[in-house]
Amino acid sequence: MDVDDGDAGLELVHLLRRITGRMDLMGSEFAAANGLHPTDLRALIHLLDARREGYAATPGWLSGKLALNSASVTALVDRLVRAGYVRRTRDNRDRRRVLLGVQEEAVRLGWAFFGGVITDMVAAMREFDGAELAVARRFLERMYDVVRADKPTDPTVRLLPLDEATTERLLTVAVHEARPIDVMPPVPDGEVWTPAAENAFREFHRAHFEGARGTLMYAVEAGGSLTGMIRMARLSPDEAETGMWLGRSARGKGIGTAALKALVTEAAAAGVRLIVADTTTGNAAALGALRTCGATLTNHGDDVRAELPIS
Repeated sequence: MDVDDGDAGLELVHLLRRITGRMDLMGSEFAAANGLHPTDLRALIHLLDARREGYAATPGWLSGKLALNSASVTALVDRLVRAGYVRRTRDNRDRRRVLLGVQEEAVRLGWAFFGGVITDMVAAMREFDGAELAVARRFLERMYDVVRADKPTDPTVRLLPLDEATTERLLTVAVHEARPIDVMPPVPDGEVWTPAAENAFREFHRAHFEGARGTLMYAVEAGGSLTGMIRMARLSPDEAETGMWLGRSARGKGIGTAALKALVTEAAAAGVRLIVADTTTGNAAALGALRTCGATLTNHGDDVRAELPIS
């Protein structure tokens, strides 16, 4: 499809390019001022994102983000450790696993350099109301989907009914890649994992083994690894409700859509004729998966009701 020079969308593309170009220049200035290679700065940005999102970053994860081989990432991390910007620690759950964390010095330096423009950007956003910012967020997320390196594919997934062993594997994924509040009913201190939260996770899932209480829970396996959970709760002989969570590293890769398609197959075999789900207007990933699978979406304020008929 040709794009006309006067197309409004093309004007926005040029504006985005100008903004990213200016941000790249600022990043180069920051790197030069602090003796960093541009790739070192990219690594720090990824590690800061992981810290903010509560994700356990490893050298292998960083290698994928930077498209570097393991030897290059090891040398890069060595430089950042020597500079006092990054630390290596052993995972308490798996002593063979090395975790990477950002030191406070890197946070302080970054804020000293970028804090002013971040503050000004947030102030400028106050000129827009919530609805306008929601549209802006949806627009930027869609643009990111276009340019991202790990665009969603059509992965092959398996749905594994939960048992004791699978639940323990799933708990490991949840602890490293999600918050308690994301994966089960609310518990005290639902933002952080504690021994009590881990036990609550086990008990919640045990309560639904083999379809107990009318709910089937499946671990979602993709590429040989567990990535999250999807459920099917019977509301009537013909109707079931579903919900899903995925670990952070599995998001944006088409796994959620593939898992929902697999659940539809399971539901059809069980005689279900309608799957329903509740989400929100801000959950772009869930909405995308539901639309792709043919669901009808109905908005009620910020809440969205999805109905997916099964033929």
